[in-house]
Amino acid sequence: MARQQSQRRTTGTSSVLDSLTPAERGEVLGALLVAHPELGGEADRAASELLSSTSSDEVAADVGAALLWIPLDALGARAGRVRGRGYVHETDAAWELVEETIEPFRSDLERRAALGLTHAATSVAVGIVAGLYRAREPEMGTVLAYAGDDAPSELATGVLDLAAKLKVAIPNDAPDTYWPCWDDLR
Repeated sequence: MARQQSQRRTTGTSSVLDSLTPAERGEVLGALLVAHPELGGEADRAASELLSSTSSDEVAADVGAALLWIPLDALGARAGRVRGRGYVHETDAAWELVEETIEPFRSDLERRAALGLTHAATSVAVGIVAGLYRAREPEMGTVLAYAGDDAPSELATGVLDLAAKLKVAIPNDAPDTYWPCWDDLR
């Protein structure tokens, strides 16, 4: 009987943990580390493993999805007459939205580079550029299309410049593998 109750508690606890939001999971982890500081090294290793295990293809897919799902109403809200800004052309508004969409990926690149996770930072940089390459011919009527034909390649150039500044080396075969038609990004 005691064993069944123990199993129920474990199952119940597990389902509660599984139902937590990422922010709530962070709070639980923080509380556990305060209560058990001896787990700090293990938590740090787990965090390092998590941040190190990224693939360029996953990042590229995330970038492509993020660019695809920029809502058109966001463009409508920023283009035209905008209080405090005057008239904002739809191309300028779209460009801002696309830059804002790419910014979290650039920040992730900077974060991983700052932590010395160079392999992971390389994967993120290559993934961002690959995702922009995949999105280089957006469907008409999307925010990315409104940003202009050269928006993906210009953003990719910015990512490669950032990677160079952060001393994140891009593999020599990356252009041929991930962005073969962008000759100026070699």
